[in-house]
Amino acid sequence: MIASAVFLNRLNRIVARALASDSAPLRAWAAAASKDKRLEEASVLAMSALSEQIEAFAIDRRTRPAVLERAAERWLFRLLWHGDATRWKTLPPAEIALALAAEQDDVTWSWPVNLALRDVAMVLDQTKDPHARLLARAFLDGTLVPLQSAEVSATQALIESGIIQADEDLKAALAHWDVHACVLLASAELEVREAQRRQIIALDAGAVHHEMLSGMRDLPKDRRVRKTPVRDGWAEILYPGKQLGLRLSVQDLPERIVHAVREWKHWQGLRHWAALQLLFTDAGRTGRIRWRLEDHLSALGYGDRSRRDPKVRAMVAAEVEALTRMELAIYHPDGTVRLRGPVLAVTQRGEAMQGSEWALEGMELVIHPVLYEGVRKASGEIGRLWAPAPMELARIDHIRQPHALALGLILPIRWRWSLSNEVDYVTLTGAKLLEAAGVDVRGRPGKAWTTLRQSMDALQRVGGLGRYEWESEHPWSLEGRCRLYQSQWARERMIHGIMPPETVAPPSILTGGEFATWRKAKNWTQEQAAEMLGVSRWTVLRAERAADEELKQSLLEALNKLR
Repeated sequence: MIASAVFLNRLNRIVARALASDSAPLRAWAAAASKDKRLEEASVLAMSALSEQIEAFAIDRRTRPAVLERAAERWLFRLLWHGDATRWKTLPPAEIALALAAEQDDVTWSWPVNLALRDVAMVLDQTKDPHARLLARAFLDGTLVPLQSAEVSATQALIESGIIQADEDLKAALAHWDVHACVLLASAELEVREAQRRQIIALDAGAVHHEMLSGMRDLPKDRRVRKTPVRDGWAEILYPGKQLGLRLSVQDLPERIVHAVREWKHWQGLRHWAALQLLFTDAGRTGRIRWRLEDHLSALGYGDRSRRDPKVRAMVAAEVEALTRMELAIYHPDGTVRLRGPVLAVTQRGEAMQGSEWALEGMELVIHPVLYEGVRKASGEIGRLWAPAPMELARIDHIRQPHALALGLILPIRWRWSLSNEVDYVTLTGAKLLEAAGVDVRGRPGKAWTTLRQSMDALQRVGGLGRYEWESEHPWSLEGRCRLYQSQWARERMIHGIMPPETVAPPSILTGGEFATWRKAKNWTQEQAAEMLGVSRWTVLRAERAADEELKQSLLEALNKLR
């Protein structure tokens, strides 16, 4: 949402409260402020004033729009408008609403909990103004520490009482730069930087991927045994639709895979798919990963107890293995097959491990290109048709909140499509919103709407949904229209193009022999490798002696830290 829209929403809330007030003069003021297009004009005026203030701080132009939007959420209206509010009748029309907001704004001031004094100093130091540099030093040397536990507007009182020791130069700097603005802006920039480092899932936003996710969502979830047609050794999982079909090879099919497919067809399949997308993202978005069961369990957010459970480990391994046996068919509009291939192709198989896990442990998996070309083109360039989703999506409990999982995978793709039409939100009717979440409304509509509301709240908690509002007078109804917005961090990735710092994918090393080959390619001695990885020399020595055995967890974690 652009900054002017943020201000407009805040102004609307303030005016609505004023109109409901018991004070007749205040109601008259609010009525005058909301006349014609005055609120829209006031929001544009507020954004212009905030832009000028941000311009003075020399914020990086690449992040400036994002900082502007975040600052607009909490910027105090009294920092944007100065004057005698009692004479509002004589003000220009656009300023009437700003004067009202400056008097009635409910945004309370407190020092942001995640903001350090040095963060404010860093923002001030970016300017070339000598007053700002002086103020930055005052934040760094502790002179202005009392501001963290006091109302910033009480700065003058703190100086007069001697709590803040300020000489004439510092007083001049405080008069030149509004400390409120410095703190609010530093907080907004810090949030943008933190969001930039956030770990995400990069989803292909193509129509084929969307249809596959929709098909997985719509599979029967009641676990009843159903007869599936088998033709030429293939069982249809997703019946051929407009663009794709999904089928499973049943030749020499182990019983564990049969059980795994039954679980996969339930909500667990979407969760495993989200976990795989997270692993592909962490591996550099190349569409290729060296799959390990431990990594997959970590992506799912399983605790230590579940990770040690042999049944859980065997089931998760089997469910991922089932995907390697599935084939995707892409169709032309006339129904003829355009492309056919495995959902996950196996290009390299690791050494045998123990029990049923060995078959996938150390396997190199490649996702079907049509399911990932929006993220990474065949040429190797970053794709243009991808959408960000929170990494926490793979950790949503598929038993308690299955519909939040479905909605969290579908909505990012819809937001990307809306962006192509220069719209930064998705509008769905109540019926379409229920369908997107996979909620069955037949028979028990009251329960369906409760489930949908709980799912949307759960998605908001993990950052998969920003805010939503019903446009019509009949919310939570099949005919009602709901407008859904992205979380701010996702908007910054997709709309403002703020990408995380480039990281180097950790080396794909699983055995002692692979580790030795990698170390020698680096021209490192065992002592140098131990020093670079932060482990002991004996850890390196033991790993290389057991050339065919899997590396210990401590060494794997040390390799991951080389990002």
